[in-house]
Amino acid sequence: MREVTRFFLPSLGLALALGLCTGCSPDTPEVSAGPNGGPDRPTPVVVARPEERSLDHAFLEREATLNPIAYARISTRREGFVRRRLVEEGDIVHEGDPLAELDPTDRELRLAELRASLKRAEATRVEQARARNRAEKLFARHVASESELEDQRSSLDRARAEVEEVRARVKQAEQALAELHILAPMDAVVSGRFIEEGEYLERGDPVAELKRIDSIIAICTISERDLTAVQEGAPARVHVTAFPDRSFEGLVWRIIPNASVESRSFPVWVLLPNPEFLLKPGMSARVTFVRRLERALLIPKDAVLEDETGAYVFVIADDRAERRSVELGPAIADSWSVRSGLSTRDLVVVAGNEDLESGEATQIVELPPPGPPTLPTSLEASRGDASGS
Repeated sequence: MREVTRFFLPSLGLALALGLCTGCSPDTPEVSAGPNGGPDRPTPVVVARPEERSLDHAFLEREATLNPIAYARISTRREGFVRRRLVEEGDIVHEGDPLAELDPTDRELRLAELRASLKRAEATRVEQARARNRAEKLFARHVASESELEDQRSSLDRARAEVEEVRARVKQAEQALAELHILAPMDAVVSGRFIEEGEYLERGDPVAELKRIDSIIAICTISERDLTAVQEGAPARVHVTAFPDRSFEGLVWRIIPNASVESRSFPVWVLLPNPEFLLKPGMSARVTFVRRLERALLIPKDAVLEDETGAYVFVIADDRAERRSVELGPAIADSWSVRSGLSTRDLVVVAGNEDLESGEATQIVELPPPGPPTLPTSLEASRGDASGS
């Protein structure tokens, strides 16, 4: 009796269904002579067609920690007393939102003085322009000398220069006043604040810490042995400890070419969209790196048998079983991917194949087809052949 290793046994209910259907169907074909002259009773079988799908194959898992995509410690550009602190830790801010305000009283007074000086300088310039015009007319009538005309022109030039100088000081004062409003440079969450109202700040003192988390980076490390298998732009699946019932899809964003001398491992950054801010920096996670397969044929694992020659299946042609050798690819959930040996037109036996012989008469039992294969939620071992289950 030939030795056959099965990867998965059919369910008890399916086995009973096959047994009960034997010989009781009204469509049972007429018994004919078998190969040895005896009756050739058809063997009831359940079949399925291979399904062609585009699949991702998970091949490597690593522990990771979530990090913000950007980080900034906001400091004040001006000195002064804190008039208002407008954010707390955990607040979500958008670019341009105020974080704090410094007391503007002194600078408002200074700006008012400069604006008044600018008005006086502009009035002087207008008067000097009129005096220059009068001097030009008098000079044309030979009433004023050339030196008097030059004096008026020089006075007008000085008045114009004074206007430009005061205008520049006004602009600087306006900028200084605006910088008393400390604004968020990006959409972010406030992860720290370092000031109290009434506190005096020097230039460069920290005000708040911001972390941008509309996208999150899962940072893990991979060994130099796995480095060539992971490519930037490749898909990755991230499972976060805080959300055990869901996964997050991302892409390999960066592979940092700076290995740890002790472990010979390289940091890898996986970029995850986070529009709802569900993911937070510091959360623990598990990154599954995925290799995208072009196209693959899937068959249920119950269809695959193995002996000393390798993996094989039975297909049905003209109501008879035909043994077919197959080359298996990776296991995907409850299915095997098949590299060669089958097509989508084949009818593959998925139950009732334990004792089949090639050429044996069969009867297809109609049962509800199983649902489509599901993608794996954890790492599946890659197979290049069918040695072992």
